Amino acid sequence: MTQTELNYAKVLYGLSIPEEQVKQSAQICGEVPQLLEILADPRVAKNQKHVLIERIFPEKMHSFLKKASDMGRIAMLPEIFLAYEEYAGEQRNQLRAVLFCVTPPTREQEEGFVRFLKEKYGCENVKMEQVQDKSLLGGFILRIGSTEYDYSLRGRLNGLRRQMIRR
Repeated sequence: MTQTELNYAKVLYGLSIPEEQVKQSAQICGEVPQLLEILADPRVAKNQKHVLIERIFPEKMHSFLKKASDMGRIAMLPEIFLAYEEYAGEQRNQLRAVLFCVTPPTREQEEGFVRFLKEKYGCENVKMEQVQDKSLLGGFILRIGSTEYDYSLRGRLNGLRRQMIRR
């Protein structure tokens, strides 16, 4: 995530737009990627882009999206929405984590991850996304922002390989 994306996310959060409308806008962008291409296309007139935004997106998002379009940042919207989600979570004392694993954890293991994260980061809420990654061979990687806890078999093999090379 770039500083520009984070800045736009903070501005979006500061506008106090209902979170449901922000999520709906993110969903529209995700489902219709051609829309962002059209809105980013310099050959399309600014007023035509504004009309398109008004017809497709929730009303309270119009001014933000028009400004992003006018500033040439509309192609960054997917990343801005991700940054918004993280920032909004931080403001609500919510931590966002991604668990990469070969097989989904049991309910007990998942509760253990959440308990660990709450204690480690002092947060009240944890939103943990699970991503299946068979290349890990076993174990898991838990990512929180730019911090990773790598307890995967692949990670351990790579660590062993690095140790062998140093000798």
